[in-house]
Amino acid sequence: MHTDLEVIPLKVRLRHSGLVLTALAAFAASPALAQSGKTGERVMIPTLQSADKELGVQAAEAIRSQLQKQTNVRDLVVVPKADINNSLVSSGYPTTEALAPSDAKALATLVRAPQYLEGVVTKTPTGYKIDSRLIISRDMSRGQVLPSAQGSKLDDAAGQVAKSIKDARRQLPAEETCHNAVAQGQYQAGVAAARSGLAGNPNANILAACLVDAYAGLKMDDSVIAVAERIHASDPRNTVALRRLAEMYRTKNDTTKELAALSSLAAADPTNIKLIQDVVNEYGAMHRAGQAVPLVRDLVQNNPGDPQLLNLAWVVYLAAKDYPGAIDIGNEMVRVDTAAATADYYARLAGAYNAMNQPQKASEAAARGVAKFPSDANLQLFNAQALYKSGQLLQALDAAKRVIAANPKNSSGYFLLATVQDSLDRFDDIVATLTTARNNGVDPSSLAQLALKQGSDAYKAGVASKDRADYQRAIKFLQLSDQLQSSADAKFLLGASAFSIGQSATTDANEKRSCELARMARDAFTLAQANLPAGGQKYPNEAAQLLTAIPQFTPAVDNEIKRFCK
Repeated sequence: MHTDLEVIPLKVRLRHSGLVLTALAAFAASPALAQSGKTGERVMIPTLQSADKELGVQAAEAIRSQLQKQTNVRDLVVVPKADINNSLVSSGYPTTEALAPSDAKALATLVRAPQYLEGVVTKTPTGYKIDSRLIISRDMSRGQVLPSAQGSKLDDAAGQVAKSIKDARRQLPAEETCHNAVAQGQYQAGVAAARSGLAGNPNANILAACLVDAYAGLKMDDSVIAVAERIHASDPRNTVALRRLAEMYRTKNDTTKELAALSSLAAADPTNIKLIQDVVNEYGAMHRAGQAVPLVRDLVQNNPGDPQLLNLAWVVYLAAKDYPGAIDIGNEMVRVDTAAATADYYARLAGAYNAMNQPQKASEAAARGVAKFPSDANLQLFNAQALYKSGQLLQALDAAKRVIAANPKNSSGYFLLATVQDSLDRFDDIVATLTTARNNGVDPSSLAQLALKQGSDAYKAGVASKDRADYQRAIKFLQLSDQLQSSADAKFLLGASAFSIGQSATTDANEKRSCELARMARDAFTLAQANLPAGGQKYPNEAAQLLTAIPQFTPAVDNEIKRFCK
């Protein structure tokens, strides 16, 4: 997982560039920002989130005021409200609404504020409550959760936040040293800097996150886990710690803890599209697509009409085998983006309908795909399969032939064609299909198994019907199977089928005084004797019984030939 993410939420992605360009102009023109260089670092306090827009504005200004009172300008400069508002207005943003995370980061960068605050202010029965986090502008995933502040007056709560900001900033010099060391691959130096800073401030999570990075660089997995777990315990929304935990537990093959870390990571920032995508991909790699479904469902609901997210959801729903959901998402995906209606889309759509046991709809979906992509071999195959499953056998037969004509080496096409021919009782055609497939390089072992099944089915039919035609059909397939790949199964069934033909032909030859039947019996017993010994390797008792019985028929057959074949 990556730790240097900069995520731009969909709802602001299109206007983000406007913020950058116009805010930059506003920044250059702002006299308040033209500092002499003798002042301290800058911190930005934007409008806080609140159900009451006016309260969010008031809380931000109260924190600015309190922070200015508690600090010296040589140590810290609070970006004035006017400069923030000028940049927002120039970019077409309202000044009374809290910014999306990525926009807050962009604005902080433009007004040269290395840190900024994000927070929520609520009115309580006894006053006001402010929950906030100090964020580093260079990496919006790195922040320090501040103690919840409450007061009967807004200024009281704001004063507590201001003090917490001052306290949290004490870790920043050491964090800067650690960050630079890690960036240069000097991990031991990074560890030393982080440990030194944490000695006086063990809850400094921005600095602790850098220590995690340094340990990771040194491949000290257990130390990474220990520090990341400590961060997570005090700050459940700390995505740096959660990403590292997921990585480490994946390395240790601890699936339970990895899943817990991923779940917490998704919950930490549910509006962060890139983060959720990363979590979804991890679930997919772990074959846990079902757990990703709620995440992509929420993403799609919160960002309607986003083609990229719809495509992600489409893949996730299919992987999770949530076929009704996949079909709904797929329909919306191609409605929003007609280019998404690819050959692969139609094939997957048909597959989803098949999985739901709706062959008619699968056939319709595949047919639409073939109409749009007539030369796509995979889609042609899906269309033929859908036609077969919907009971449209003659149409499936023609479609399967087209698949093979388009690609004579398509093994799936041959297998489907043979299956359709079987359903139509076109047994001679099956033999021709399998022979053609072998000549075109299709795996002979797979063809042998298909021929063996046909032979076995025909033998069973012969046992039930006592019809020599069924046994003769069995012999044809079993001989082909044995030619493709010799097997004890094929040889035993071939010998058993031949014995059954010989037995019935012997009886009928005597009744009908037929030379032809007598010779048929002789040839059948010869075929049985040639194959039963090899079949006996797998079926010793059965083969032995048949081989013992054959000599009992030989005198009668010889006599019939002598009498009837003159």
